[in-house]
Amino acid sequence: MPQDPVHKKTNLAPLYLIYKDVMENMRDHQFMAMNASVAFFTLFAIIPLMLLVIFIFGHWLNESAIAYSKVDQIIKLLLPELSESIMRELRLLSGQRFAWEIVWIFVLFLGSTPLTSNLKSCIRRIFGEEKKQFFIINKLLDIISVIVLLSLFIIYAFTNIFLDDAAIYISTLTTLIESQSATTFTSSILLIVVMTFFYQLFIPVKIELRHLIIGAIITSICWLILSEAFEFFTSLSAMYGSFFGGMRNIFISVIWLYLNCAAILISLEVIASLHNQDLILIKQLFFKKNIHRQAIFPRLWMKFGQKQKKDHILYKEGDHDRRLFYIVEGEIGIVKKGKRITSLKAGEYFGELASLGKIPRQVSAYVMSDWARLLIIDDEKLDRLVDENHQISLRLLKTLAKKVQAT
Repeated sequence: MPQDPVHKKTNLAPLYLIYKDVMENMRDHQFMAMNASVAFFTLFAIIPLMLLVIFIFGHWLNESAIAYSKVDQIIKLLLPELSESIMRELRLLSGQRFAWEIVWIFVLFLGSTPLTSNLKSCIRRIFGEEKKQFFIINKLLDIISVIVLLSLFIIYAFTNIFLDDAAIYISTLTTLIESQSATTFTSSILLIVVMTFFYQLFIPVKIELRHLIIGAIITSICWLILSEAFEFFTSLSAMYGSFFGGMRNIFISVIWLYLNCAAILISLEVIASLHNQDLILIKQLFFKKNIHRQAIFPRLWMKFGQKQKKDHILYKEGDHDRRLFYIVEGEIGIVKKGKRITSLKAGEYFGELASLGKIPRQVSAYVMSDWARLLIIDDEKLDRLVDENHQISLRLLKTLAKKVQAT
C-alpha cells in the first residue's frame, strides 16, 4: 500500500498556482476596465476629498498648515503634473466664505461617494460577494466609506508627522542612519499599517491578517517604485507635448493615477487568491490526472484527505449529505435500493448530484476494496468553486449526464 504523504504544517498553495489564479482572475474581472473606472472616479473625487481634509484639519483641529502640506504631498503623488493647479483651486475654494457651510460639506461628501461606491463594487466583484442594496442604504454606506477614508488619511498624516520628527531625531544620534532613509522606512511601515486597516475595513469577507499584510506590502512597494520612477516616466513622455499640446499634463496625470490605482487592485487580487487557496487546490482535481503523483498532493491530502477501511459506509440513500468525494486510491461501490449498480475507481469523483441539486442522496456509497483514500470536499467550497469556475461546472454536469445514461 502506498505511504501517506507527510503532513506539513502549511496549507499554502504553491506560488505558481497562486500567480496563475491571480492572472486568471484579473482576466475574468476585466482588470484593465475595472482599474480605469476606479481611476476615473478617483480623478473626480480628489478635490471634494481634499477640501474635506482641509476643513477637518483647519476647523476642527486648527492645523490648516499641516492640512495643506499633506494634501499637497498626496496630490503630487497621484497627479504630479496637475498638483500646482489643483492646489491653487483648493486654496481658492477653501477661502470662500460659503465653503464650509453644512450644505456645502454635504455636497462634498456626495461628490466623493461615486469613488467609494465604485471601489466597493470592484472589491465585491474580486471577492465574489456581489449583492444589490437599496439606493438610500447604498448611499449612506458610501458616505460612511468616505468618512473611513478621511479618518485613515488623518491618522496617517498625524502619525507620519510624529514619525518624521522621530526619524530626524534618531539620525542625529547616530551617523549609521541617514535622515532620509529613516524617514522613508518609517513612512513605509506606517503606510503598510494604514493599508492593512483599509483592506480590513473594505473587504466584505473575513480575511487572515497575514494575507492583508501581504497585500498592504505589495501596495506600498508598488507606490514606492512609482514615486521613484516618476522623473524617468516624464522623460519618456516628453514627446507627448508635440501630440497633445496643452493636454500633455492631463494625459500624464491620468496615466499616473491609473498606475497608482492598479497597485491597490492588484493587491486585492493577490489577497483574494491567498484567501481562496483551498479552492485553488481543489481546482487541480478537475484538471490534473494522477493527482496523487502531483507535487500539490501533500497539501490536498492534509486539507481534505481521509483513509477508510473496507465496508465503511460513506453515505446512505436519503441522507442529506452534500459532500463531493474524489477517489485517490481504492474502489467504491454504489448501491441503490439494496443492489450494487456500479463501482468507481481511482481518479473518479462521486456525490455531485446531491451537491449540485441540493437534494437528498439518491444512492448509497461504501468502500469495496481493503482500504480507500479519498479527498472529501464540503458543499460550501464546492458551491463557491462552481459559481466562480464555469469550466468545472460544465465538467460536473457532463460527468453527471454520463452516469445517468449508464444507470
